[in-house]
Amino acid sequence: MKKLAMLTIAALTALSLTGCIQLYSDTVIEKDGSGTASLTISMSPTGAELVKEMKELEMDKDQNMEMPMFEDINKDDLVKAAKGHGVKIKKFEKANVHGRDQIDILLEFEDLKGLSFVMGSAMGGEAGDGYGIFEATDGNFILKATHYDFPAEEVAAIEEPETGTGEEADKPAMTDEEKAQKQMAMMGKLMGAMAELDVKFTITVPGEIIESNAPAMEGNTSIWAVNASNMMSQQGTDMEPVITFSSKGLKIKPLKE
Repeated sequence: MKKLAMLTIAALTALSLTGCIQLYSDTVIEKDGSGTASLTISMSPTGAELVKEMKELEMDKDQNMEMPMFEDINKDDLVKAAKGHGVKIKKFEKANVHGRDQIDILLEFEDLKGLSFVMGSAMGGEAGDGYGIFEATDGNFILKATHYDFPAEEVAAIEEPETGTGEEADKPAMTDEEKAQKQMAMMGKLMGAMAELDVKFTITVPGEIIESNAPAMEGNTSIWAVNASNMMSQQGTDMEPVITFSSKGLKIKPLKE
């Protein structure tokens, strides 16, 4: 289940598991379907170590997800992915802020298809998973998750081949018992890290919202937020946006189902 490619699916999922990662995303769609997408990912040293350990234990594969290593997110991959897809990298900054590794990204996009390719192929998700705008039966628009079929060669041009060191290759495989013990220890660390849980992402559509599955709304903006204080009450909340909005006065060409 790979969701929210354009909002860094894997980073968001890792966040919900570790709590040591903070993620803020804001997508604004204009009347012609273009827009901007900003993303801030902040990870504590503990969070980075937990993600690394989870990948080593293949816990991400067990949960059918792929979590990105912080150092694997780089501007070069974003620039490669953006070429020919109507996306401009307006900002990409990596820094250490108060002891936490942080990435700040700002993108300008011509349409959600191009944005989906960039975020999926260069940010640890799957190229093609993202959002699209469709026409509702009453003539309004619906923003929801979709999958775009990009040519395999385009995706291959962005993805780097995995290479392992000799030391890694020589490591003996863990037994099922050893893996289970390490996973149990990991769960203890995860529970202790939940206090830092902080996710917020917003999507602003260009028309009046008729219906949204977001827990909160402000004007034409749908808001999803999960943190340590509301984590239990938010269980079961659908974090995959579905927003129906007015098409009046808009110049968006909707996708066909």
